[in-house]
Amino acid sequence: MPDKEKETSIDHIDFPVQWEQQSYRIISKTRRTSSDRFRIALRPYFLGFNQVAVDAPIHHPSHSHSSFELIIVKQGPYRCRLNNEAIKLDTNHCLLIKPGDLHEVDCRPGQRHFVLQFDLEEKELGANRSIFVFNRTLNSARQAFRSPIDEIEPVLQLIATQSQNERRFASEIQDSLTEFLFWTLITHIPEERLAPAFRKMSNDQRFLDKFERVAQTNSAKHLTLDKLAKLMEVSKSTLAKRCSALLGESPSHYLLRGKIDLAVKLLSTTNMRIKEVSFDLGFQNPYHFSRVFKRLTGRSPTEFRKSSPEDNEQRETAT
Repeated sequence: MPDKEKETSIDHIDFPVQWEQQSYRIISKTRRTSSDRFRIALRPYFLGFNQVAVDAPIHHPSHSHSSFELIIVKQGPYRCRLNNEAIKLDTNHCLLIKPGDLHEVDCRPGQRHFVLQFDLEEKELGANRSIFVFNRTLNSARQAFRSPIDEIEPVLQLIATQSQNERRFASEIQDSLTEFLFWTLITHIPEERLAPAFRKMSNDQRFLDKFERVAQTNSAKHLTLDKLAKLMEVSKSTLAKRCSALLGESPSHYLLRGKIDLAVKLLSTTNMRIKEVSFDLGFQNPYHFSRVFKRLTGRSPTEFRKSSPEDNEQRETAT
């Protein structure tokens, strides 16, 4: 009976690799597309939120911002002056105001908008003023851009409701929702308007996302550096340099380590024979697979499978 349970148990989202049943249909599927080693240290922290409805004309005199402020127009137009430059925002547009910006607003009846204030901090830099989202030569009017209002409005409403009740971890939830909003909206700012550091982060992320997709799609194949570079649409030297800079290892070693990580999961969660795992992961033969597995994990596949579940879990974490 225990053996039967082990044969039929599935405790990982993708294992066994070839498992299919007519009664088990995956309606939609998504996986993490960026390497676990790549982390952006930049984080927004929630400060305040207003949902504004204007019923009579009102003027907010010029004031300097000490934090970031995001204006999201639900019903426009929204008229203001930013650093003495006149700006008019139509419905479904945003304006990202930076610390130090001078802001003056003319509100008119019928106008609706959201205001989200947040700090933006990086572990090493710390304060807002050291972080530049936009290109320094950018005109203030170009800090405005079109927003995906249907996508972000429910998130704004969630931010608003967190402080209405004494809910546990409300501040942490607000920070997480603010972070989601920030990165969602950053993707809608034309890339040429962003500061070089943000453009680099964007390019690095796209490279890693594509590299991870190539690695996952070809996990059952043996990829030469030439073939991998062609799939990535870069030169071999560029591929090697970017992998070294972003992942801290060569592309070949990263792919090989990924295969062994996958093998660890297969050996832990299925009854697939070692030679089947070796074949499914594109190794030349089971002997080659065993040598590589032992080199990276410290145990042969047979020793790993014979070890206790606790040891398996520790070994899987270590790899």
